[in-house]
Amino acid sequence: MKSISTLILSGLLLLSSNANAGLMGVSYIEVTNEINTWLQVAEVVANDMSANDVALASEGAIATAPDSWSVISGPEKAIDGITTGNYGAGEIFHEGSDNSNDTLTITFASIQELSSIQVFGRTDCCEYRDVFRVTFFGEQQNELYSAIINSTVSGIDPVITLPNTQVPEPSTLAIFALGILGFTARRLKNS
Repeated sequence: MKSISTLILSGLLLLSSNANAGLMGVSYIEVTNEINTWLQVAEVVANDMSANDVALASEGAIATAPDSWSVISGPEKAIDGITTGNYGAGEIFHEGSDNSNDTLTITFASIQELSSIQVFGRTDCCEYRDVFRVTFFGEQQNELYSAIINSTVSGIDPVITLPNTQVPEPSTLAIFALGILGFTARRLKNS
């Protein structure tokens, strides 16, 4: 009988630790150039737990930046769904001033739980510049997480899986606690 109780408790613990697996409470992200040169971003893909890209303008996301190189390279280019990264074709966001530590900010339509992030860099020139720092912020403008994404290898834009910040649901914890209390009471009674 003790082994059945142990299995039940183990199962409850497993359920409580795997309720969800994503970076919770993300309100917006900031993308900067990690090597302090021109910030040029073809596309930012931020997948929620259902693998929906919530960074798309069509999903209500908004992209802003202090400046851009020209009218064809505004911040909205980083959330339009086009990942090919050709500046001449108007497919990238390109900051307006070198070494200015510009930030591309993408604000989501609602608070998100994200599973992964991917940043596509420029492909028609200067791929060596495409080393990005992505910082994730909560609703209170608190920093939740930061990651470096290196897209400098032509044709490879790495996907970064985000850490699990899910806390067990209260109901799962209550069931778990009741199970432990019952198990403890039974052991004390049998002692």
